Amino acid sequence: MNLGEYIMYVLLIDDDPDARKLFQMAMDHHKYPHQIAENARIGINHLETSDRDPDIVLMDIFLPDIDGYKTLTKIRQAGLIPNARIVATTAYYTNDTQQEVLERGFDGFVTKPFEMSNLVSYLESLLA
Repeated sequence: MNLGEYIMYVLLIDDDPDARKLFQMAMDHHKYPHQIAENARIGINHLETSDRDPDIVLMDIFLPDIDGYKTLTKIRQAGLIPNARIVATTAYYTNDTQQEVLERGFDGFVTKPFEMSNLVSYLESLLA
């Protein structure tokens, strides 16, 4: 692992079963602890009740209950994870998506479908 002794902890908030499966495989392969939430409400509940704050939240923009932008606002306003990086992800993107998500407060952007090795390298780089 590139982070030395530190083991990053990642929360994925995504309703897409294929994205969840690829994320799970990547995290398991690299032995990173992680949690998966199928929607924003479950993700926020995890952040409110977990004993450990994630270092990174990887969140789909287009969620069925509360979209990623509103979820980001709720997380930031509640001060749930002040030191975590929150990264947007989506399979529906244009050339302007990365700029838009950064302008709206996300710390990064990853396109779907995930490339396992690229995903882990990118997440590690956010903490380096």
